[in-house]
Amino acid sequence: MKTLLVTGAAGGVATRVRPWLREHYNMRLLDLREATDLAANETAIVGSITDREVVRRVAQGVDGILHLACAYSLDIDFEATLDANYRAQLYLLDACVEYGVRRFVFASSHHVLGQHRVDGFAGDHASVAPDGFYALSKVFGEAACALYAHRHGIKALSIRIGNADDRVSDARRQHIWVSGRDLAQLVRIGLESEDIKSDIVYGVSRCPAPFFDNARAVALGYVPQDSALDNLAPDFVARDAMPASAGPDFVGGPYVPQPLIVKSPL
Repeated sequence: MKTLLVTGAAGGVATRVRPWLREHYNMRLLDLREATDLAANETAIVGSITDREVVRRVAQGVDGILHLACAYSLDIDFEATLDANYRAQLYLLDACVEYGVRRFVFASSHHVLGQHRVDGFAGDHASVAPDGFYALSKVFGEAACALYAHRHGIKALSIRIGNADDRVSDARRQHIWVSGRDLAQLVRIGLESEDIKSDIVYGVSRCPAPFFDNARAVALGYVPQDSALDNLAPDFVARDAMPASAGPDFVGGPYVPQPLIVKSPL
């Protein structure tokens, strides 16, 4: 088995994809807290991606990196994103260059398009319109992947993840929901497809009236197995019942109404 480094490995997204990935890779799991429920081929490492030396140490000897870790919240300010979402991204890509890691899968987000309105949305062809400083850092992450792919030959795949909750809670999310199994399939495409250079796909399962056609993912062999309609939450909220604070009219939902906060460094 090849060895995969996973950052943010104790988080919710990692917890959902790990069962589908550890069947194919030895897993090196990095997070600020120890990942649990380990399989025999999973190793938990406690450390921060914001420490360059930690990143260099854990990247040695791996065949690919799945970068899930980030700083995020609805109202995150710019300063709070700098270390985890900007500097750490470059630490990881630099480690790929230093140790010959040829595959990098980046967990981007649909929020890079979040300020577009749902009605008339252009989907895969929409221009970048981040809905906050978290989303802005994901735009940077995608650009950094492209830089290192073209400059150093790393095969990089950015996955603009939709909604990765266990269940679909409202009408906006039903157009962008993704299961752990389908997201893991996209990760494997990023780690194994020979057609990857620097590509962007969408982390969505089969959804009604999907926001994204996901044409590039399909061209790379993606065949989603799960459906949003089969995973509606018991308290699912229809669009006309969603409050304005949930941003029902925007791709990015509740992130759009939030104010932008730029704090000075301490």
